[in-house]
Amino acid sequence: MSNKVNIAVTAGAMKGKAFSFDEHDTFIFGRLEDCHCCLPSDGQISRRHFLIEVNPPDARIRDFGSLNGTYVNGKKIGSRAKGESPEEGQKRKYTEVDLKDGDVIKVGETVMDVRVESEKAVGPVACDRCGKDVAGEIGGRQQGAYICLACRQSMQVDPAEVLRDMLAKDDGKPAAPKDGLPTIAGFRIKKRIGVGGFGAVYLAEREADKAAVAIKVMLARVAVDEDARTKFAKEIGLLKGLSHPNIVSILGSGSAGSAFYFVMEHCRGGSVADYMAANGGKLDTKVAMPIMLHALEGLAFAHGKGIVHRDLKPSNVLLTGTPTQPIAKLADMGLAKNFDKAGFSGMTVTGAYAGTPFFMPKEQLTNFKYVKPVTDVWSIGATFYNMLSGETPRDFPRGCDPMEVILRGDIVPLSNRVAGIPRAVVAVIEKAVQINTKDRYQDAGEMLAALRKVAV
Repeated sequence: MSNKVNIAVTAGAMKGKAFSFDEHDTFIFGRLEDCHCCLPSDGQISRRHFLIEVNPPDARIRDFGSLNGTYVNGKKIGSRAKGESPEEGQKRKYTEVDLKDGDVIKVGETVMDVRVESEKAVGPVACDRCGKDVAGEIGGRQQGAYICLACRQSMQVDPAEVLRDMLAKDDGKPAAPKDGLPTIAGFRIKKRIGVGGFGAVYLAEREADKAAVAIKVMLARVAVDEDARTKFAKEIGLLKGLSHPNIVSILGSGSAGSAFYFVMEHCRGGSVADYMAANGGKLDTKVAMPIMLHALEGLAFAHGKGIVHRDLKPSNVLLTGTPTQPIAKLADMGLAKNFDKAGFSGMTVTGAYAGTPFFMPKEQLTNFKYVKPVTDVWSIGATFYNMLSGETPRDFPRGCDPMEVILRGDIVPLSNRVAGIPRAVVAVIEKAVQINTKDRYQDAGEMLAALRKVAV
């Protein structure tokens, strides 16, 4: 039996309506037409009332600072104080509740029942790190390798340490010293050079020829079963064949327990984010233009192969070449999408692991499962916007719910952020970050052709 979350409307105007989720997705409830469950004439419901993130069998509800609040099993969550505007309410700490089988959600006259179908554990499930029973912690995901939350918090989760211990466990050999780095056959890890949401990147040396490589270690946030591991490995195998001068090559990969590693070519120039920081926080158009063209060439190649990145941002555009003539390469091509598709990412929109999504387009919330090349266009456009201005296309006021900011839209024109950029270049970037997908370039190839015409 596969894991599934079902939401059935049992009372109210949409009684009889049902929603079923068998993979990672989002569900938005409110009065506006972009909500998945829309009740435009119900005055008890806010424009966007709540969001549920589902990664079966897990589900979490988040109130958007609604006027009347959301009730879960009779307990009120969210809502804003009397006299507060929607914008003021959204500045409150947004309230989230993990949902379980049998929970009841109520907003106004609408009542929803939550039903969770999940595989049951046949016995205790041990943390791969400390050995304690974590069956209660992982809920329905009671199969496969898992590191408990306490271990993650206590050790600040150095992914290399986790990988080291998992590799040692698989080999049946003692782990390296506590502060030691893992040994991966054919490579020697030297030091950590970057940290990301799912893990870290390490500088390593290939023993055969002493060449420098980068090794990315990603930690699954859920229990990893062998079927999912096998499917994920197959998808990564396809990415290894993605060869282009402007895409960071994946040279090898493997996994142990809940840790996954990827051997990649090393880009000595760091990321565009690093380059910006070393140059006052933004780049001159003439400096940025070759980088933008290179990035689009790599992305256009991937889109032509049917591959979507899903996590484009300045830190995922890496640089080689020389300081005066940098060559840009897109990193992590397809990794985020496939890691999430395998179910390893856990909750990425809500909860402690959710980052502020400066480079996320609206449809990544409203149409979560079906990201397309046009989604990458928004993110790469936002990356270029950031490179030239030092700002992001949206303002994220302190305290505001970032999800509500994204759903609301409100793109600030690039021309309002910075002066001196050629109008034709501004026009290309502003088209890329339009809210509606139909108003953008539909893939990186279209955007590349437009930018080439106005390149300075």
